[in-house]
Amino acid sequence: MCSMLTFQMVVLLLVSRFYRHSILILQRAVREWNNHKKLNFSVNFGDIVDGHCPKEESVNAVQKVMNEFEKFNGSVYHMIGNHCLYNLPRSALITLLKMPGRAYYDFSPTPSYKFIVLDAYDVSAIGWPQDHPLTTEAMNILRDKNPNTEKQS
Repeated sequence: MCSMLTFQMVVLLLVSRFYRHSILILQRAVREWNNHKKLNFSVNFGDIVDGHCPKEESVNAVQKVMNEFEKFNGSVYHMIGNHCLYNLPRSALITLLKMPGRAYYDFSPTPSYKFIVLDAYDVSAIGWPQDHPLTTEAMNILRDKNPNTEKQS
């Protein structure tokens, strides 16, 4: 009985999505970062918008998050996640996230360090128009390597 209850709790945790207070959490984080005084940059590792966000609301949702990041006294660097690409085209994300014209780039927050941000979805079935060469390449790889009927599973 106990193991079944534990299993059900784990399934519930895996399925449930708790984003209702994410803006408040980001606001609190930015306040803490600014109070710290020694932080000069932050990295957003992607998925700035939930994949279940209605597409017509996605630009406003991303902009709302970006407005909060802009309150940080340091630089903010962004990566594109799969949920971002489910909602918005790559070109819109690059503009909204203030990337340097592409989703891969490098930055040096101090002279001693250089960070390289890669575009994990460069060759991808998402994020490019269906007839884009990188979408075609991704679909060919999926057809060759993925035994599942649903190739993007």
